[in-house]
Amino acid sequence: MGRLFSRGGRDKDEASDPLAAAALAVEHILAQIGVDAAAARMDVESGFGWNFLRGSALIEVYLSPEERGYLQVLAPIMHLPPSNLLALYRRLLELNLELTNAALGVHEDLVYLYHERLLEGLDAGEADVIIRRLARVADELDDALVVEFGGRLYGQG
Repeated sequence: MGRLFSRGGRDKDEASDPLAAAALAVEHILAQIGVDAAAARMDVESGFGWNFLRGSALIEVYLSPEERGYLQVLAPIMHLPPSNLLALYRRLLELNLELTNAALGVHEDLVYLYHERLLEGLDAGEADVIIRRLARVADELDDALVVEFGGRLYGQG
């Protein structure tokens, strides 16, 4: 599954289960940014998942075995406001043109910031940049969008 697993020695288990090796790489990245990876682990139907807070934003990281394997990093950043949706949607589209390695989308009543990438060819440095950047941008955008358009931060009643 590519270079994400090429750092350091690989034992027999890592070579036979590249998704598990990718999970070790993600946990190393999380530790480097001050996240207790064991405490951040989530039970997921398949693959691996973690969540952690970066400022006011909840960041979720998933490794999915579907197809050739995916890294998905997402942050539910705000609930939609009760009014002024057209202006918010326009702003989200404008922000999508400014973002690097991320996009904004809406699912049900939530605005998400997300990134998804095949594991194939992904190295640990790129995964580190993806996770760090998305976490930083989510923490900046959630408060700014709520101030500008109303609504409420994700997880706040």
